[in-house]
Amino acid sequence: MEKKQSLLEDYGAKPVPKDQGKGWFGIGIVYWGIAVCLPAFLIAGMIAGPTKLGIAIGAFILGATILGIVSILMGVIGAHTNLSTGLTARYTFGKVGANVLQIVLFFAAWGWFGVQLGFMASGFGNGGLAYVFGGKVPIWVIEIIGGTLMTLTATLGYKAIEKLSIIAIPLLLIAIIATIISLYSKDGVTLAKVANTTGKGAMAFGAAVSVVISSFIMGSLITPDVTRYAKNKKAGAFGMAFGMIVGFPVVLILGGIMVKGSGGEFDFSRVMLNNNSGIWVSFAIISIILAAWTTNDNNLYSGALSINAMFPKLKKWMITVASGVIGTLLALWGINTSKGFTSFLSLLAVIIPPAAGVIILDYYFFKGEENKFFDPAKLDEVPNIRIIPFVAWIIGTAFGFIIQKTALKLTGIVALDTILIAGVAYIIIMLATKHRIKLQS
Repeated sequence: MEKKQSLLEDYGAKPVPKDQGKGWFGIGIVYWGIAVCLPAFLIAGMIAGPTKLGIAIGAFILGATILGIVSILMGVIGAHTNLSTGLTARYTFGKVGANVLQIVLFFAAWGWFGVQLGFMASGFGNGGLAYVFGGKVPIWVIEIIGGTLMTLTATLGYKAIEKLSIIAIPLLLIAIIATIISLYSKDGVTLAKVANTTGKGAMAFGAAVSVVISSFIMGSLITPDVTRYAKNKKAGAFGMAFGMIVGFPVVLILGGIMVKGSGGEFDFSRVMLNNNSGIWVSFAIISIILAAWTTNDNNLYSGALSINAMFPKLKKWMITVASGVIGTLLALWGINTSKGFTSFLSLLAVIIPPAAGVIILDYYFFKGEENKFFDPAKLDEVPNIRIIPFVAWIIGTAFGFIIQKTALKLTGIVALDTILIAGVAYIIIMLATKHRIKLQS
């Protein structure tokens, strides 16, 4: 029993002990695993497919850099507190206020789980497994089997996720690069020829950056779920830089080049399975599984941590299993369809970014007695709600909905606009109520 408890222990409702600390590479490789996902290739295809490759790459780099900055700032906070995102948010929003954010986070995690699982199952049902078995495989069968397997590593927690990522990322990169080489080995297909092709649905630069940020802003907010295992702040910061500023744009750029070479096909599964040789199909199937698996176990993991922060007496592994069931049901419902996916991203772009902005400002500029100096030992002393940060978050969110419904905009990037508005509102209200800025690291 002791061994079983040790295997499943993931410190979901308490700080990670210092002797469990990880270096920057272990932290960063987990975020590489999150970045190499099926929706990332969909995003790369949506942008690069109809848009000039140079514009798309610029949007990938700028979007990933903005996400990387948010990830680093949030990651350092997690490395300081050694607490999950849900528990860390209590210092800024209070116990009840943080619960609101945690509800948003676990619904978002379930949604992303369903999206990933649905993309993987669709690709298999109409491609790889159809080739292997000589006929189409029901998508619902793949979703149930895949959801069960992904739930397993999420149940075991960070240690299993890290080990899976270390194995999976090199294999995935080899598969992607090999696919690109294969695509550009065909007669008449050259990068110079396809780079400037455009089509219907070409995105403006600002819109493309906004899509990139929206696609991963939740990942940037929940970095404390991973960096709570960092041995120090530097490990947390460098790990996030490696994962987000290096890893994410590499994945998007490779995805964009692959889509251009495939003639605009941005279904990762179809591109990978286009070459119907037995050995390649087997390798492609493994790659598609890993692309979904390395991200989806993190979705469940973070969603379970959010619930565990609200209900610390519940066993985290039980929460994870229940979350896996819900996420699988969302996949069966079809959340990965084009309309559902776009609506889902739009909602995340409005609600989650301003919360991250407020937490970052609270930690780096207003650390003090009200937020208990983000001291893990004083977590139980935080108030039920801190009105000013919560109001600032609401203001940022409300402005985001207004932007989406009107022509009003600041930067042209919805997610960034909500961060800026929430941040400015927070600083103004804090200064107006005689709080002083205290620069801290």
